Amino acid sequence: MQANLEKKEPFNAWPYAIVASIFGIIIACGVTIKIALDNPVQLDGGFYLSKYQDVDDTINELLAKQKIFDEAYSLEYGLRKITMGESTVIPIAVRAKADGTAIDSASIRLLLTRPDSNAFNIELTPTGMENGFYLFGPITVDLPGRWQLLSKISVGEKEGFIKHEIFATP
Repeated sequence: MQANLEKKEPFNAWPYAIVASIFGIIIACGVTIKIALDNPVQLDGGFYLSKYQDVDDTINELLAKQKIFDEAYSLEYGLRKITMGESTVIPIAVRAKADGTAIDSASIRLLLTRPDSNAFNIELTPTGMENGFYLFGPITVDLPGRWQLLSKISVGEKEGFIKHEIFATP
């Protein structure tokens, strides 16, 4: 009466789990690369109107120039809101802090941008001057919401960077 008892080996799942994990990691890397290629990094115009690598290399000089500029000059924007679909002129005045006189020899570079994307950037140069205000435009904005005016102002050797927010409404 001897029973034929065969000893059955227990099932070991760990080798399969290791192989599946390796394949899972390879697939995750491939998906990550695919997503990165489909969504490239945009070059950020940024607050300093330069590539971030250039800003990173010269940030101390830029901050020192900004401090000198802020001590001598102030900016006055004549615009807080834009109506979508209408032609708009952006007025900016550079004033000396000492006596409040308008500076008419400034070099201004202006970038109208959306904070979330560079796809709608509009770079502007002055088209005229009136009552101490540099006039930029006319421009037409077709998207509602928050926009930023990034300004780079140079008066002689002094250089400043100013950010001003405006809103586009229907």
